[in-house]
Amino acid sequence: MKKILIIALACVLGYSASSQTVLPDKREIDKSTFEGLYVTTKIEEKYLGKYWEDYLKQYGKVNSSRGGVYRVATANIPSVSSSSINLASQVTSKKGLSQVFIYLDLGNGSYVTQGTKGYAEAEAFLKKFAEDAILYDDARVAEEAMKDAEKNFSKLTRKGESLKKDIEKTEKELANLKKELEINEKDVATSQTDLETKKRSFDDAKAKIPTKQ
Repeated sequence: MKKILIIALACVLGYSASSQTVLPDKREIDKSTFEGLYVTTKIEEKYLGKYWEDYLKQYGKVNSSRGGVYRVATANIPSVSSSSINLASQVTSKKGLSQVFIYLDLGNGSYVTQGTKGYAEAEAFLKKFAEDAILYDDARVAEEAMKDAEKNFSKLTRKGESLKKDIEKTEKELANLKKELEINEKDVATSQTDLETKKRSFDDAKAKIPTKQ
């Protein structure tokens, strides 16, 4: 229990202490090369992908495919562009770190990259997601720790109840044994008296036997 809470706290502090840096990059998605930007986090890829998909749903219909690819054909992100954006993204992981890469196609052959209009806004868009994802993951880690604690509590509680029943059963058995012992002691006393009586009878009968000349 204590170990789980320490791990959870370390994760929370570790995430909170790290600043979310967004950088430009080129990536290959579905055999096509895209130029955009990415952010790195310590969140596991499987959870990061879920957070990212939920985040994108605020801006349009999300289509996901193998390889951690998420697309929004007509994303509505007013801070980046007043027009619809063709968004392509990918969630990947390597050496304990996960990344979210996004490509923002503004139409007419223009897209968001370092030095272009909308880059600062796209950077803020991605950084906001990373910050939110950390909060979601902090809650997930805390919830898992809580559930582990609940399981441990339930296990110990069940064991305690079982021990109480065993004690009650043992106490009943002990009470029955004590009763049996009392009866046995009375029977032993009666049997002893009977034995002594039978012994005297035997001695008397033996004494009446004539001695041989």
